This record gives sequence, structure tokens and C-alpha cells, in this order.
Amino acid sequence: MINIGMNNLKTAVLIFGALVLSRLLPLPANSEPLLGLAVLTPFLTKNNFAFLLPLAVMFVSDAIIGFHNSMIATYTAIALAPFISEFFKDRMYTSLFTSWFVWHVFANTGQWFPPFSLEALLFDLRFLASGLTIVVAYDIAQRLNQAEIIKIDFKKKHVKKT
Repeated sequence: MINIGMNNLKTAVLIFGALVLSRLLPLPANSEPLLGLAVLTPFLTKNNFAFLLPLAVMFVSDAIIGFHNSMIATYTAIALAPFISEFFKDRMYTSLFTSWFVWHVFANTGQWFPPFSLEALLFDLRFLASGLTIVVAYDIAQRLNQAEIIKIDFKKKHVKKT
């Protein structure tokens, strides 16, 4: 049995909803922060099933916007990102770039533009940029918290500035 605390469940539902919404909004293709979440899941939780969250986001949003012919490749690439992060341990940026590279190869193999064509690279750079935005924001928050510039006390639900 999986034991999830109510706060963790609320956070997971909020993140899930925000990510589904990010895929449904009329944004440029590949600009959702899904890769950033997939890379950060090992840093955010020790739950072994956390890698399913990005896949669930993709499935729910694809059920709304439409399924596509490259689902197996893209779902596999997103599913591998948390395991790549786990392999690289505390090197978030290496995890992100490696996960993006895996995504790029998987998502573009067999498509109109081959993986290392200029068109495919330019298209997938948005996915890297959105993932990088999430990872950088998380990294800054972690560094500020560790330096005790901003101390976040989740139990008391307030932020203490030192």
C-alpha cells in the first residue's frame, strides 16, 4: 500500500493540474515544463512511483488534444528522465541535458525531420528551455534555502527571512 500524506497529495494534484493546463494552453509546441518535472521527480520525492506523474500528465492531456503516432517514443523518453536523474544523482543540469538528448533522439526518430537536422533541433530547443527554466528555479530555491537566506517552514506554512 502506498502511503501519501494529504499535503503531498494536494501538491501532486496541483502540479498535475498545472502541467496538464500547460499542455492545453495555446502555447508554442514543446514549450511546456514537463521535462523539468520529469528530471526533478527524484529530487522532489523518494516515492518509486513518482515517475508516473509526467506520464499521467501526458496521457490526460493527449486524451484531450488527441493521440499521435509517436506516443511510444515520447512517453518512453519522458519515463526515462527520472531514471536518468537518479543515475546522475545530484547533477540536475547533467540530468536535464541528458534527458533532453534522449527525448530529442526518441521523439524525432522516424519523423519528418531526422533527430539532428536543424529543424528538429530548433523545434526541441523550446522543450530544453522550458525544462531548464524549471530546473534553474528549483536550484535557486534550494540554494537560497540552504544558505538560509530564505527558510521555508512547510509545517508552519510561512517563509522566514534571515
